[in-house]
Amino acid sequence: MHRQDFKSDAEALWKMVDGDMAAYRFLFDQHFSDLCNFLLIYLHSKELSEEIALEIFTFIWEKRETLQIKATFKSYLFAAAKNRAISLYRKEQRKLFTSIDSGQSFFLEDSSSPNLLENIELREIINSAIDKLPEKSRQIYLMAWEENLSHKEIAEQMGITPKTVENHVGIALRKLRESLNPYYQQIFVMFLFFSLMD
Repeated sequence: MHRQDFKSDAEALWKMVDGDMAAYRFLFDQHFSDLCNFLLIYLHSKELSEEIALEIFTFIWEKRETLQIKATFKSYLFAAAKNRAISLYRKEQRKLFTSIDSGQSFFLEDSSSPNLLENIELREIINSAIDKLPEKSRQIYLMAWEENLSHKEIAEQMGITPKTVENHVGIALRKLRESLNPYYQQIFVMFLFFSLMD
C-alpha cells in the first residue's frame, strides 16, 4: 500500500473512523516509535514496550468509531501507555500500591513529610539528568515530551530531518535510563503517585 501523508493527526483520525487504513498507518508511523520509547522508560523492556504499544494501536483501530480523544492524539497515546504501565506494575507490586493508595492523604497533608521531600529530591535528580544531556538532544527531548511535538514538527522547527530527531530522542532516552537506573523503582512510585492525583 502506498504511504499517504496527511496534514495533521486530526485529519488522519477523521479518515480512520471511516476505516481508512492509510490514515491508520500514518498515525502508526508518526507515533509508534515515540510510544515505545515512552513505555521503555517505565517498563525497562524493549520487547514488552513494543508489545504494549502494539496493543494500544490495535485497540485504537478496533474502537476507532467510538474513540473519544479530547486533547491531542499523542496525549491520548501517552495517557493510555501510562495507564497500562501502572496496571502492569500494580500486578507485580500489589501490596506496595495498596499502601500508596491508602496513604495518599498523608502525602498531601504534611508538606514536611519524608515522602514529599524524597519526591522533591527525585525530581531534582531527574531534572539534573535532563540538564546533563547533550545540548541538541536535551532540546529535542524537551520539545517532544514537554511541548508534546511530533518528530516531524520538531524537524520543521529546527531545520533537520525527522530521522535526526529520532536519533537525538534515542540518545536522550538511553542516557536518561543509564543515569536514572539506580532510582528506577522510586521514580516509578513517584510517577504512579502523581498519576493517582490526576
